[in-house]
Amino acid sequence: MTMPSALGRDDRLVGTLHRRPALRVSDIRPKLRNTALLGMKSLCGDGAYDAHGRFLGDISDIVIDLESGRVAYALVTAHGFLGIGRKWFAIPWRLVTVDRVYQRCVINATLERLIDAPRLDGDPLPRMADAGWATEVHAYFACPPYWA
Repeated sequence: MTMPSALGRDDRLVGTLHRRPALRVSDIRPKLRNTALLGMKSLCGDGAYDAHGRFLGDISDIVIDLESGRVAYALVTAHGFLGIGRKWFAIPWRLVTVDRVYQRCVINATLERLIDAPRLDGDPLPRMADAGWATEVHAYFACPPYWA
């Protein structure tokens, strides 16, 4: 068995500008009300797109505030050329919607706005727990903080 090359791992990113992922269909349907459910784990590793369908990066994780139980951020990883220069961004969850048809995350921000966003270096979770940093991120994206 051969290991995929670095180029092979990044081949899936080539031509993703207007690519639509395969439709996911679930056999599990709630019977009591008209509700669709999607497990957070199924979004992790999927691509994140802007409102125009442009690829922004991959959803690395969904971050939950343990005190309030609210979803705080989508942790997005943007890959550099051939996987070099990977950057992590915490996107406030209020900017994220889930496309019900393709069951993927759509971020209400442009690629240019994401590139200039406050980045996470090193271990992202301690940084996201910093109140000053969290306030800066929400102000940058012009959305109310999740704790408000």
